[in-house]
Order: sequence, then C-alpha cells, then structure tokens
Amino acid sequence: MLSDPLSYSSILCVCLRFKPASADPPCCSLRSRLLRVYLEGRGRGPRRPGFSRRSFSSQCRMSAGGCGVCLCLVAGLPGAGKTTLTRCLPELLQPRAQSVVLCYDDVIPGEAFQAVTQADGDLSTDNPSGTDSFWKLYRHKLLVYIECLIQAINENGQLSLSGSENDSMWQCFIESLKQQQIISGETQHGVQKYSICITLSKPLVIILDDNFYYQSMRHEVYQMVRRNSIGFLQLFLECPLELCLKRNHERGCLVDDETIILMSAKIQPPDPAKNAWEKNSIILNNSENFMEDEMQAVFSLLDSSIENPEKPLEENNEQQERDRAICAASALHQADQAFRRSVSQSMKTAKAKNLSKCNLKLLSQELNKLKAEILEDLRHLNFQSNPIKFYGDVDVIVKEATHEFDQRKEKILRNFLKSSS
Repeated sequence: MLSDPLSYSSILCVCLRFKPASADPPCCSLRSRLLRVYLEGRGRGPRRPGFSRRSFSSQCRMSAGGCGVCLCLVAGLPGAGKTTLTRCLPELLQPRAQSVVLCYDDVIPGEAFQAVTQADGDLSTDNPSGTDSFWKLYRHKLLVYIECLIQAINENGQLSLSGSENDSMWQCFIESLKQQQIISGETQHGVQKYSICITLSKPLVIILDDNFYYQSMRHEVYQMVRRNSIGFLQLFLECPLELCLKRNHERGCLVDDETIILMSAKIQPPDPAKNAWEKNSIILNNSENFMEDEMQAVFSLLDSSIENPEKPLEENNEQQERDRAICAASALHQADQAFRRSVSQSMKTAKAKNLSKCNLKLLSQELNKLKAEILEDLRHLNFQSNPIKFYGDVDVIVKEATHEFDQRKEKILRNFLKSSS
C-alpha cells in the first residue's frame, strides 16, 4: 500500500496547525471538516449514516505498486480552499509517499505583477482579461523550471538551468525547493548546481496550487506531463462565488472582488467527456460537507495515476520539423514587427529630447544592430545560452523576445540621452 493508515492524531495535527486567524464556520472549513472526520471516528460527534467509526485513513489506502512521479494539479477560484488542501495533502500522504508543493502565487515574484500593470494597465495578474500580459510568460517559465526538476529527479539528480542564475523567479523556485528539503545547493567550477535530496524509493507527488481557471492552462501542464511520462491528476475545488468572496475578505482581500467575479464567469471545470486527457479528475465540493469517501476517491485516483503514467505521443520527426519551421517563421515575423515598432518609438523619444542628428544616426545603428542580434538568437531558439522550450505557443516566444529586446534597448537609449545632456 502507498500509505499506512493515518492516525487520528496526525489528521488532528494537520487541522489545527493551519487554523486561520478568522476561521470559517465549521460547516464551511476544510480544516474543520477533516477535524470532524476525526471526532466522528472517535465517537465525539454526530455519526453520519454509513460512516464507520474505524480510522478514517484505513479507508484511504493506496497501493505501492509504483514508485514513480505524479503531478497533482489543484485548481479553483481564489478562496475555494486550494492552499488549505495543498497544505494538508503532504501529511496525509506520509509516511509512504513523498511530496513537494509549488504554489504559483509564492514562486512567481512581484515583478510579474509590475509587468502586468505596465503592459495591461491596472489589471490584477489573476484577471482573465489579462491574457495578453507578461503573466502568461511567467507561467510558461515556471513550467519550464518544473520540467527541469522532473528531469533532474528521473535522470542525473542535478538541477540547473543555464542563464537563469539572475532570474528572480528561478531564485524563488529554488528557495521553495530548499525549504521543503528537495534540493541542496553546491558550486561546481563556478556554476551553481543543486543536488536532488530525495530518491524514488517511494512515489513522489508534485502538487501545483493555482487557479488554473482555463482548460488551456491545465492542458499546458498536461503536455509537459506527457512528455516526461509521469502520472497526472486534477483536483478541482468547487465553491459558491459568495463563499469565495467571503473567505477572500476574511484573509485580507488578496484578490479584488471584481477579479474573482470575472474569473467565476470564465472558469472551465474539468470535462472528461469532452477532453479525454482530463479523465483523471475529481471535482470536490468545498462549501459544506467534505465527505470521507471523497478523500478515498482522491487517494484511489492518485494510486491509479502513479501506476499508469501518461504515455508520450509517438514521435513523427518529419511532422515535428514542419511544425517547428512554421512556428519559428511565425515567431520571427512577429518579433521583427514588434522590434520595428519599438525602435520607431525610441527614435521619436530621442528626437523629442533634442538628440543631435549625428547621435540619432548612431542610435539607429545601435538599435538595428540589437534587433539583428536578438532575431538571430531567436532563429536558433536561444537567448543568452538559455534554450527556449516550445509549448506550441508563438505568443509566449515573441513576448519573451520582445521583453529581452526592450530591456536592452532602454539601456542603450538611456546611455545616449545621458551622454548628450
């Protein structure tokens, strides 16, 4: 079995350890409901029909048929109880399964919020209307980091990503793994590398905590899972909008009401009938009664996902090369157009600052040289020796290239304006 029977005391510990400053009523709190399971099993609470007083965990058994990796995606509206659940799961999985929790809100740094504000105006990063923002780029990068972690665990036990040493999100990602004792740092030949501290002597569950309100967001994760042949399941927390808003206010309004309301209208729950890849999904009602059989279903699905990892698509090298060529051509064209607009705007700014004709000519040469350099990097799918990984999304590639160009362009423009002042 994957997990030994969980003791009542361990469930009680999980329930109390993360008790919020302003807890929901017992009927609405995930912690309270887990505690209620404990009390009913001990004979201290009302007994629901059909509930045995034997240990709750004895009903949540999972076989140890496999010792692989499984990715568990936890989705739902802000305030639905995702973080509460992801905090409980690691202790409920012990001692026979290990886990790592990655909360997108904790790992993606504050600069992502600033980037969205600059690109889209005063929009929250959780706002579904902000799909054309840098937030998408940061999510893409984080998925690359997660894939690097999976490959390090399955292969050589060393985690590193060339060119990412000064990336603030990479540092947040590394810090999160260190805090959970998943990796330890070391320097080899002047390069920072991280050793994986865990082994696959028992299954590893990677738990992702995010809203994942669009099906496309979850499918992007599934594509990565499939490439690496690991297990996959989705836990979707369903909760009334009014209750989500109430919980959000009780925790200090981490997300504004307008964003949650908009997200509620846009959210796409798992639909296995329409999307076969969502077959390993459970919708949990986190408003009133969180039943023990729901937890049993979660553990059973996790068991099945570990024993039956996703199979990668059969390779079709010729088709892959055609798709790659089409994607690269589209990315190059869009990036070139974006660079041209950016150069034009910079030249207008320089003229407005009364830059001399000679310096204007030199500035134009420098910016066009930069444009050619980054386009050449894009042709080889490489930025500063950091390979770009394709996820079939040209917009993400163009966004990353444009972001790189604009950063370096602004530095050149500032130097010219400073020298002429």
